[in-house]
This record gives sequence, C-alpha cells and structure tokens, in this order.
Amino acid sequence: MDKKINKRKKLIDAAYKVFVKKGYLNSSIKDIANEALMTPGLVHYYFKNKEELLLSVQQEIQINYHNKYDEQTEKLPSLKDTLLEIKSRSTDNPDWYRWRYEIYSLGMKDSEGNLEQQVQTILKDGRDSLSHPMEPKVGDAKEASALASIMLACFDGLALQKLVDSEFDIDLSYEVLQEMLELYLSRKKG
Repeated sequence: MDKKINKRKKLIDAAYKVFVKKGYLNSSIKDIANEALMTPGLVHYYFKNKEELLLSVQQEIQINYHNKYDEQTEKLPSLKDTLLEIKSRSTDNPDWYRWRYEIYSLGMKDSEGNLEQQVQTILKDGRDSLSHPMEPKVGDAKEASALASIMLACFDGLALQKLVDSEFDIDLSYEVLQEMLELYLSRKKG
C-alpha cells in the first residue's frame, strides 16, 4: 500500500476511535493526530477539516460493510443466522453501534444537510439490504420494505438497550423477535 494511502487510512481509523470514544463534537484534530501518532498539520494535509474526516470515516465504514455482505450474495443466510450476526455486532463490536448513533445524532442536527443525507443513505441501505432477500418470501416489494424498516428499528433499538444496560437480556429479545418474524412470514405463505 502506498505511504500516502496508508497514512490517510491510519487517520481515518484514528478518527473512528476518537469519535466513538469522545463523540464528534468533543473531538479535536489534535486528538485524532495523537491517536494516529501524527501531527495536526498532517491531518490537515489529508483532510481540509473535521467534517471531511467524519464523512471519510463514514464512507470507509460503508465500504467495509458492503464488501463483507457483497461476498455473501450467492447463498442467503437463514433468518436465524442473519439475526445472530446482527445481534453479535452489539456484543462483539459495540463501537459499530456507537458510531451509528453518533452519526444519527449529528445528522438530525445538521443544518446544511450533508450529514442528514448520510443518515438517510445509511438507513436506506439498511432497509434495502434486508428487504431484497425478503421480497420473495413476503411477495410484495413495498411490504418487504416496510418489514425491513421495522426490523432495522428493532436492531438499532435492541443494540442501544444493550449498550446502556449491561443487564439487558438481548438474547431473549432476539429469540422473541425471531419467533415474531417466523410467525409473520408463515402467515404470508399460507
């Protein structure tokens, strides 16, 4: 990997860690530079400001997420496997959800619309990734999209509860969610 690309990637990774830990508004270019073991001037060489760095972090996360799931398009996982994988994010990689909530919060407060557009894209991509495989089972694209939006709200809400309450029984909640989805899908078949 070229040195310039490597340094840029290192800054994006450092910014992700700092934004997740301190929040975007409480983070500084100096914090990010320190995390990356670089100077603030070098951060400004690669990114004109903190917002550009934030958008680069979001782009990197989206690319990594899509690359992971694009490889699985040949054989769709079962409902249970899908739910287990999504549930595991909140326990195995809680920073993924912390980042998600940070970008949601910023997008809702964005007066210029750049971050709001990012949040819209994140949510649309999430709905699409869930609705396309469900469409044949549900039989209707609009209904599959509606079900996907409900599932996405469940995933985000359950992860939030787990992040803020270590006693929250996410396993039982996902078992109930799976039962509800299976019941709904069985009614669509019959």
